[in-house]
Amino acid sequence: MTNILFPRIDYEFKDDKLIELALTHKSFSAINNERLEFLGDAVLNLYVSERLFDSYENLKEGKLTRFKASIVSRENLQLVATKMGLSNHIRLGKGETLEENSILGNVLEAIIGAIFLDSSYARTIEVLDRLFQDNFLGLVEEKELKDSKSTLQELLQKKYKSLPRYVLSNDSKNKVNKHFQISCFVDAADLISHGEGKTRKKAELDAATNMLKLIESK
Repeated sequence: MTNILFPRIDYEFKDDKLIELALTHKSFSAINNERLEFLGDAVLNLYVSERLFDSYENLKEGKLTRFKASIVSRENLQLVATKMGLSNHIRLGKGETLEENSILGNVLEAIIGAIFLDSSYARTIEVLDRLFQDNFLGLVEEKELKDSKSTLQELLQKKYKSLPRYVLSNDSKNKVNKHFQISCFVDAADLISHGEGKTRKKAELDAATNMLKLIESK
């Protein structure tokens, strides 16, 4: 069963009873996947939250929450479960169907919980990376996820066919406080902006943000 079910995500259960339970709907048996679904939901939410937090440091809480909601939504879980072919393996009671309900997505969460119990959080992350890679690749195309440096570069290439220059101030790197000051130059428009931050990257992002504001105000 496991070899058929998980070729796409490269996982085989050590304990077949766990995957059997994860695939068992409450309409089929009193011993069913509801507890595993509860666990899998928590693991999935933690995984998506960590992934978004680590990958998009320029996003504020509201947007992080919105992007997480889109990935863990019932609609998306149903889609991921469908791509896995789960409908062919779920154990349902007589009269129960997979139409117009969230059973597929719930079973996916139960499977995530089962993988977590069968292995470890680190191993579960590997599986989730494969399952949800399309979702995170899709987010990269979102304009809201582009940082100010990327946005500025695209704008300048389109408007001036040139790139910005970032110059570190000679006296800006304080060895104690690690404070950076950056100047951003757009030579084609004869513009200069400045930025500060605890790292060079953050200072450059600040300078790029200020440059975008400067260009917009012209």
